[in-house]
Amino acid sequence: MATKQIIYRHYQRILTSWPVDLLRPEVSLQKAIQRRADMRLKPSITPPQQNVVPNEAQAATPIAKPFDEKGELEQVNVLYSFLENRYTKKVRSLATI
Repeated sequence: MATKQIIYRHYQRILTSWPVDLLRPEVSLQKAIQRRADMRLKPSITPPQQNVVPNEAQAATPIAKPFDEKGELEQVNVLYSFLENRYTKKVRSLATI
């Protein structure tokens, strides 16, 4: 069973190996992946927001999704597959058949 810390390290390893997009340097997939990993896997250091406003009305607060270990590992596997270029290798092997 993988923990959040192990999955986070997978994301970090992927990000250090991910190539920079030379055609669109202003768009960074690395930043998007890093932001997602931070939001989903790093513990929050800020206290949860109070859901009571000064007029005693209840404010709606977004409910965080429960941690889905299997889903996160699937996401990591997909990123590894892109990084390792598994799909091109598979297409080339099918083309020779």
